Amino acid sequence: MRIFAALACIALATACAPTPTPGPGGGLSGEDTCGMARNAHLIGVHEDDIDRASLPPLTRIICPTCLVTQDYSPTRLNLHTSTEGRVASMRCG
Repeated sequence: MRIFAALACIALATACAPTPTPGPGGGLSGEDTCGMARNAHLIGVHEDDIDRASLPPLTRIICPTCLVTQDYSPTRLNLHTSTEGRVASMRCG
């Protein structure tokens, strides 16, 4: 019975918790919360040619086989690379 009560509490807490919903471009409600517009020139650039010091804090460069955490941070810029190592897309989160 305790297990059932604990699961019910978790289910209710999860259902009522606010969840950030990424909008177009990855930001909340379509906002550019991580600096994607300022870094759009990086699409197609090889990851070795990126000046990492010029990127926003917490930026991640993510390869197709890289493991990354699934936590959502609206101010974090994620650069997704192709198998050739070029930036293919970017998202906030």
